[in-house]
Amino acid sequence: MARLFKVILSLLVIIIIGAVGIYIYAGWTKLPMDEDARANAPGSFLETSQGKVHYQWYGKKEAPVIVMVHGFSTPGFIYRQNADALAATGFRVLTFDHLGRGWSDRPHVQYDDQFYERELLDVLDGLAVKGPIGLVGLSMGGVTTSYFAARHPERVDALFLFVPAGFNLATDPESVSTKILMTPIIGDWIWRVFGEGILLGDDQYDESKLEPGSRLQGDVAEQMKYEGYLQALLSTYRNMQMYDRKELFRKLQATEVPVTALFGAEDTTVLPSSQGEFDKAIPRANSVMVEGGGHGLNYQMPEQSNAYLISFFETHLKKKTQ
Repeated sequence: MARLFKVILSLLVIIIIGAVGIYIYAGWTKLPMDEDARANAPGSFLETSQGKVHYQWYGKKEAPVIVMVHGFSTPGFIYRQNADALAATGFRVLTFDHLGRGWSDRPHVQYDDQFYERELLDVLDGLAVKGPIGLVGLSMGGVTTSYFAARHPERVDALFLFVPAGFNLATDPESVSTKILMTPIIGDWIWRVFGEGILLGDDQYDESKLEPGSRLQGDVAEQMKYEGYLQALLSTYRNMQMYDRKELFRKLQATEVPVTALFGAEDTTVLPSSQGEFDKAIPRANSVMVEGGGHGLNYQMPEQSNAYLISFFETHLKKKTQ
């Protein structure tokens, strides 16, 4: 019996040592996000209370301002087709990489609603963006911008949402896989070892059948070469609720901020049934189901998406500044 116990204990030690070794190796090749890394990055950088943020401007300085907030994993270049179209129409557009993504710093903090609210406040104040603005949110960015608009309606003239999270998602919060990722140590190990493959395996990133103008205008894998990206995503996953946010949208309903949302009939991330829940939570808003649209409809279907986007802001933002 004692011998059997020693064998089992030895096996456990080997397994633990192996798991630790794999964990260390998985992050061994990651690079620091420092000035050398940012040397070839486009745009500019802003020092904020939570870290350095990478941002880009499009359009003329004197034009009405629209700020575009991206989602969970793909940085600000996801808006390139939309920002170009808005700028060509006469708007001044700001895109930026969330902290933890793209070329921005990756602080080791709790990425929750308050974190993203502080981030957006820092960006607006740090860049001296005065007065009410147009705001755009995509997927998770739909939650962060709605949270911001509900708490700071005096700073937002109009809010446009692409496939907003907050309602029915493909990821089941009660599933075994979700609960494992939410579990410290085990979830950290799995995400560090397999997270990159899980992300790159998303159907949204299969662009083999898309025309060049309907593809991402950047390499989503580039940000994965640097330390802190996967940790930032896992912290967001654990600390920011991206489903069943009806109460948040009811608070947005109580404001006077105009809202329009586009949903994709073929979206496998934010399920199409989210539109009905959105309409119930904020009945004064306008929502549109885009036939054939997936989770990346803003750039994969730029002509259709930009038509809605431009019309909305010409109605609710441009006229107020003329």
